[in-house]
Amino acid sequence: MTAVRALLIVNPVSTAAAAAGLPSLTSPLAAVTGLDVAVTTHPGHAGELARSAGRDGFGVVAVLGGDGTLNEAVNGLLADDPDAGVESRPALGILPAGGMNVAARSLGLPPHPVRAVRRLVAAVRQERRAVVSLGRADGRYFLTGAGIGFGAELMARVDAARSTGGRPPTWRRYLTEGARQFRHATERRSPALRVEAEDGEAVDDVRAVLVANTSPYAYLGPWTLSPCPRASWQGALEGFALTTLSVPRCTALMTRMLLAPRHEHGGRAVRRFRQQRTLTVTADAPFALHVDGEPLDRCRRVRFTSFERALALAL
Repeated sequence: MTAVRALLIVNPVSTAAAAAGLPSLTSPLAAVTGLDVAVTTHPGHAGELARSAGRDGFGVVAVLGGDGTLNEAVNGLLADDPDAGVESRPALGILPAGGMNVAARSLGLPPHPVRAVRRLVAAVRQERRAVVSLGRADGRYFLTGAGIGFGAELMARVDAARSTGGRPPTWRRYLTEGARQFRHATERRSPALRVEAEDGEAVDDVRAVLVANTSPYAYLGPWTLSPCPRASWQGALEGFALTTLSVPRCTALMTRMLLAPRHEHGGRAVRRFRQQRTLTVTADAPFALHVDGEPLDRCRRVRFTSFERALALAL
């Protein structure tokens, strides 16, 4: 039996990549696959490598990195023919090595890459695959979620701090920078967003939007943040809109979410859009946007789409 060809994409600046030690990851994978290893050298490189792997007939593309590197790889895997079946492209393997690892933790993967590689090896041997849906913000796919407004502004702030050459962000940095952004930098009255669902239902004067493809949406250390607890890898998208960024209301809502993460919290400031195949957000002024924690260019309109049975994961 011919071994499946696998590519391991390594982000060398991820939090746990150096600590794991490449031989402890490559040796088990090489025992069950024809393994190639590629180290990223610039933004977008993981996507380029994943796209080439799909064209070259690899069966598995594994990523040692965080959610941003995973997002690049996913977009690379779907770049050529997104409407082709999942059998036509490599399965994605995940070795968590970032600061948050939202996708890996949502999937229940071991938190350390050395333990995660054992599960990946077993998945390759047993040909285990889990087919999941993805979200798409215009042309950019995402695994876990997207955000408009405050959350995206926070991601841009952390990304800017990371680009100065400091250590990769931890949940404490996200919490600290989030508090600073929310209290001192976020514009609470503009841009006013309009959110329109696929059935034509629309909500005006929205201040922030989250779109979830799975739950939890994020993690604060050991605590889960689940604004859309019904979201799942097999369902359509869940939308969560805030009509105010009042400090007391947002603080109370965040506290309730952290204390009772499985409950669907509401209130006068919350509007929900459940199981949406499409969701469109528009505004008169450009707004901040992120997917899987990766800041994108500001825009005045974005259309979110649920892309069902889009990708196979080696789990």
